Parts: sequence; structure tokens; C-alpha cells
Amino acid sequence: MRLALPFAVVCLSVPFSVAALDLDALKASGVVKVIAQKDEAPEMFNVGAGEPGFEREIVEGFARLQGVKVQPVVVATSADRIPTLTRGGGDIIIGIVDTPERRKLVSFTSEVIPARHLVISHKPGPVIETVEQFRAQKVGVVANTSWAKAAIEAGVPADGMATFPDRTDMLAALKDGRITASVMTISDFTLATKAYPGLQPGVFVGPASIAAFAVRKGDEQLLAALDAYLGNFRKSPSWSRLVVKYFGEQALSVLGRR
Repeated sequence: MRLALPFAVVCLSVPFSVAALDLDALKASGVVKVIAQKDEAPEMFNVGAGEPGFEREIVEGFARLQGVKVQPVVVATSADRIPTLTRGGGDIIIGIVDTPERRKLVSFTSEVIPARHLVISHKPGPVIETVEQFRAQKVGVVANTSWAKAAIEAGVPADGMATFPDRTDMLAALKDGRITASVMTISDFTLATKAYPGLQPGVFVGPASIAAFAVRKGDEQLLAALDAYLGNFRKSPSWSRLVVKYFGEQALSVLGRR
């Protein structure tokens, strides 16, 4: 396990963006390259058999409207997403939390889903009910994520935090007791409980945020088209249908903002 690096240091290592291609070039190519990390929950973006996933259904609807096909670009870790986008390896990042540091590097669409961060633990360990309790835990996070940033901002020392390359390794460590607490967004937690029913929600940390799609700076036509599509889609019955399909009826009050 590596020790966490400050989030801002990671951002500085991202290469400068390639020249923007924008929507006309994307249509001419016939495909939109969509970046997702390899351990993305299939309920969000599935690259295998079965249901497409919440965000994949959204982006495929957008692609049909533009007359192009979705081409998944699977990257090893969450930290690989922005560098892959900025060097031209993809056109859209799905499911990325909007942060001030990331806004310096990429452009974000309007909200896809809320992204409130919460502390999690695993039975038989206790529910972490306060930030003070959280700071006293053996904390582990996925490296170079908004989850890690939220933990650091809650007062967990970066050099005392275990880091993992992906959520699968982190959740396994939480289950077997190598760590006693972590941070996830509420949507990721909701999905993770299907595979790890012993997970427990604790105290919220950090301000409310959003998960959105991201494009290269300069791809203004693509950004505008995505924003228009998301704005219309969130007002349609299809939005609630997808929330219930992938997260359950109870999630409408949180993810559907009802």
C-alpha cells in the first residue's frame, strides 16, 4: 500500500490538453470515446454482458442523438482518466466528481447525479458517527480520488492513510479489517452494498458536490450539446426510470433530487 499524495500534486502532473476536436469532428469520426475506469460498477457503466448501466444508458442516448456510437475506453485507475482525456485518448469521462482542482484541467457538464461523500465502515466494526471518530480510524482510500481528498480535508493525515489502486482492493481491505474506515460517494456506496452487505454508512464529510461528465477544455460544442441533453433528460420520465432500475426506488429522494 502506498501513502497518499496530496490531490493538488497529482493534478500538476497531468499533461497539457491536445487541440480540441469538438462535436463536428466527433460526428465525422462516427464514434464518441467514453472513458471509464476498469473497476467501474457495472450498474454505472458496463463494458461486459448484461444491462448497460446508468451512465452508459445516458451517454448512449446522447450518442444516438448525435448519430455516433459509443466506444468505451477502459483505463486502469481513476487517476488515469483525466490524462487519457487531455492527450486525446477519449472524448468524455463519465462519472467524475466536479472539484476546483479538476476544473483547472477539464470542463464539466451540469450534474448527472449528486456526489455527497460519506464515511463508511464494515460490520462488525462500529458505525462512524462523527468526524472525530473518523480521524481515529485506520483509514484507507482509493488513490487520487475525490474520496481521498474528502478524507484529507476532514483531517485525516495524508501520510497516515493507506491507499489502494481501486475500489475493489479498498473494499476487500475494509471487509477483512486491514482498514476500519473509508470514504465513498453516496451513489457508489449504494451500489457497493450489493456486493458487500456488511458496509455501514456513517457521517457525511465535505460539502455537497456533483458527479458529471467531463470533456477537454475547448470542446465547447460538445459541452453545450451534453448540457442540453442532460437538462432535457433529467426532466423526462426516463430519468426516474433509470434511477429506480439501477439504484432502487428509495434512491429517487437522493439521486433524483425529489
